[in-house]
Amino acid sequence: MKLYLTLALAVTAGGCGSSRSVVKTSDGLSLSAMEVVRNVQDMAQTSHSTLQIQADLSIRSPAFNGSVRAEISHRRGDSLFASLSASALRIEAGRLWTTPDSFFYYDRLEKQVVYGPVAFMSQLVPGLFSGDDLFERLLGLLAPDADELWTVEYASAQYALRSEDSLTRYVIDPALWRVVLLERRTPDGAVLESLLYPEFASVQGMQYPKRVILQRPGEGVAVSAHFRAVVLDPDGLDFSLRVPPDVPWVHARDLLPVQGGQ
Repeated sequence: MKLYLTLALAVTAGGCGSSRSVVKTSDGLSLSAMEVVRNVQDMAQTSHSTLQIQADLSIRSPAFNGSVRAEISHRRGDSLFASLSASALRIEAGRLWTTPDSFFYYDRLEKQVVYGPVAFMSQLVPGLFSGDDLFERLLGLLAPDADELWTVEYASAQYALRSEDSLTRYVIDPALWRVVLLERRTPDGAVLESLLYPEFASVQGMQYPKRVILQRPGEGVAVSAHFRAVVLDPDGLDFSLRVPPDVPWVHARDLLPVQGGQ
């Protein structure tokens, strides 16, 4: 599907619940699961309101293998915009504008705009950074749900939070209070998804990922993002797709395969 390839370029661009406090310590540091969750959530909320990122992306998937360069602008709680180009050619392939509930992708190669709710984006681009938590995944601002019942363990200077069904695990570095690994498994124990943040960099006193690695073995997908530069609170952010008037707009549902004989 052509849309899969071009969008692959694009994206590879506190509750009150209770948490169980089962803590195994190796060197005496002991916090409850709720305390760990709150620390991570508090730190995630200190992110700057706007930023720009220059990123190099390496993609391996059944639909596309290659490298992409992305110029990303983000306004917290509002918009993420990315200009995308093939690294080798440096030709802009498309522009992506994503809000918390919708996306708009100006495909300059196919000369069309694809738009729709974020849920459609995840169906059209399986295995990449699409989804309701796109912003948090890309910017290293993930935080466990405070309403979930977590088991907490402390070992090797890191906290690990595991869901009650053992299908979700967060690993947290208390030196940063950032998630450094999110892992989801199937009921039979196979890795469904692994999202790793192996390196962070300090930008004006704030910690942002220097690298992000996503793997979904069952889908044959591996994506690695390297952030070359992060600029906080830049001036003159532009989220415009700058679409020529004669370019058609296509709803994402019209590009999905028909199922169930419909």
